[in-house]
Amino acid sequence: MSESPVVRVQIFGAEYQIASHTDAEHTREVARYIDRKMREVANNLSLRSVSKIAVLTAVNLADELFKAQNAGQKMKQMANEKAKKLAQSVDQPVGD
Repeated sequence: MSESPVVRVQIFGAEYQIASHTDAEHTREVARYIDRKMREVANNLSLRSVSKIAVLTAVNLADELFKAQNAGQKMKQMANEKAKKLAQSVDQPVGD
């Protein structure tokens, strides 16, 4: 079993070593995004507890994920409906 490369990142003032098979720059970008979101929560709610900030950030990120998934599902459904209508119109005989 091959080991994953380790990327060092800073999130909310703490250093983490993350092992991942994904591109190192992608891992850094994700870490920067999480850091930014945690700082937003901390600034907006004036919280000092890192664990509470982390949990609220996780809830916010999960909400973003669910909304994006729902939007993707709606777009997929609309595309399928349009494709079905297009296929039906292609099957229609041309007017006299």
